[in-house]
Amino acid sequence: MSKAALTLCLVLFTLFTVSARDEKVRYPPYRFARLYTVQDVFGNPERGESFLRKYLAWEGRFFALARHPKTGLSYDGFDLDRRTGKPEKPRIFSAPSKECLDVAICVKALAGNSRAALVVSPGDPARAKTAAREILERKISGYEKFQKENSGYAGYLPWYVSNDKVTPAPDWKGEFPGLDNGEWLWSMMVAEKVLERQGHQALAKRYGKYNDRIRGNVVKIFYDARAGHVRGDIRFAPSGEKSFSYGAAPGKRTYLNGEHGVHEGMMMVLYVCLFGRDLPAGAAERIWKGIRMKRVEHKYGTTWEAYYGSAHESWSYLILPLREIPEYRKLFRIREIIRTRDAREKGYPGFPASCLADRNRYVDGAGIEGISSRPVTNNRLFALYGAFPLLLECSDEKERLEGNFGLAWLLNMLQGDRMQCPLGGGESGGNDGASFSDVKTIDGTFTNVLALCGGLEKETSDMLKSEGRYGRFKEILLGEYREAFGSETLREPIGFALPGVAVPKGILGDYEWQEGVP
Repeated sequence: MSKAALTLCLVLFTLFTVSARDEKVRYPPYRFARLYTVQDVFGNPERGESFLRKYLAWEGRFFALARHPKTGLSYDGFDLDRRTGKPEKPRIFSAPSKECLDVAICVKALAGNSRAALVVSPGDPARAKTAAREILERKISGYEKFQKENSGYAGYLPWYVSNDKVTPAPDWKGEFPGLDNGEWLWSMMVAEKVLERQGHQALAKRYGKYNDRIRGNVVKIFYDARAGHVRGDIRFAPSGEKSFSYGAAPGKRTYLNGEHGVHEGMMMVLYVCLFGRDLPAGAAERIWKGIRMKRVEHKYGTTWEAYYGSAHESWSYLILPLREIPEYRKLFRIREIIRTRDAREKGYPGFPASCLADRNRYVDGAGIEGISSRPVTNNRLFALYGAFPLLLECSDEKERLEGNFGLAWLLNMLQGDRMQCPLGGGESGGNDGASFSDVKTIDGTFTNVLALCGGLEKETSDMLKSEGRYGRFKEILLGEYREAFGSETLREPIGFALPGVAVPKGILGDYEWQEGVP
């Protein structure tokens, strides 16, 4: 090495060391995002992996607290102290959609996923399989106990209150949601199979028995033979000493048809058609005839019509092996190209999505302008979980040849004021850097974590094949694709975009932190 080159290396090393030391003094340990640049995590695999591992390990602190210690059923999340960012109290209401994500991460850890291990057991990743099994054991006990005490729910979960005793949330007594249960039931079936493969036969049988009950009654409860649709939300009432009648819940979602069967509702519809017992001949064809996937031509490519275009509408891609079907894989890729290009063009530092905003207000009407069936009116905010579809797309090695766009956008959002706290990443923030959400939720966190672990798609694919349903799964989905897109080529005129602006800093300031306090 020449003298000049050696001198340059020493200068660079000194600058890096001083910078790192200054950052360490200035920021608390959980504020590691400011030690990286977007270009670091995008184009440098080593730096990207370093950032990813730190992100997952800090999310592990939230994972450890995210469910009731006795019943194993998840909380919604935690309220945070607005001054310090520390957890104040659990948000004890929750839903089966949150159970879907919690079960899925445990399944990934149980199956040996190294990234899931960093979340499930950050202090000792080698113990992750044991920790995951223990959580799954507490959960099935919690489910069994709830159903014994609330037999009218027939194996399904309502929105509930997660306390020492799990009870239906006040506005879901005698009712349960179709969307959320549709998500959870897939995770439950995969949990059964993975437990079995890992040698936990007794626990697998308990999950199997629970799943068998659901399969036995899903058609009776969710299929409306007169309408030819899958019901949305269910209300039940006693119809005898030990029997109940089921129908659509008044004032809530009546059917998972039209575009509601295209987004998250697809999961319950597929469950009914693939696993429902005694589904009448021709019923599946009738159900899918009422599902409407619509082609949309955006300037950045061909996609399907969104509701708003919020990231959570792509939930099914996290769980189902949709990307194993080439047509859906390309659709998903183009959707995320549109998401990144739209955000860059509009000058957004992150991805708009339906979320909890400042002062615990729920905000929807956020997503991708130009592809939605509903007006997009709330894109002044970004939500960290808005990155999960892009993180999933970039979770495969072959999809990172251009660089890891998912990590780049995640980092850009995390670098905003109060976007990291002692429990990991934040929830949402204003594009102007002047607002933030003082909560931490499962929806806003576990979606990203599961996406970074590659989603549950491989495990679900294996489950479908073992059940002899994989071929029918593909047949149904390809039928829907052809109805909407025919044989015409999908346009993909341009690639992904990196963020073009940062979240303005210094308006809110970071959470207060004392040296030596985690």
